[in-house]
Amino acid sequence: MMTEDRLLTHDEQKAAEAAFRGLPPNSRWSQRAQQIYMGILEITHGRDVVTDLEWEDAALTV
Repeated sequence: MMTEDRLLTHDEQKAAEAAFRGLPPNSRWSQRAQQIYMGILEITHGRDVVTDLEWEDAALTV
């Protein structure tokens, strides 16, 4: 799979966060955000792989 070098949009970031935290998808996300969500779920098999504390720590370093 080839990826392009660009920053994620706001809804793409929210989709990625939701997928990593095991949260449900949002139907208002863009098609690309939904693809990101589904791609992450394929890899994680729907497991919550990031705890709330880890996600907050990661958000602080950006």
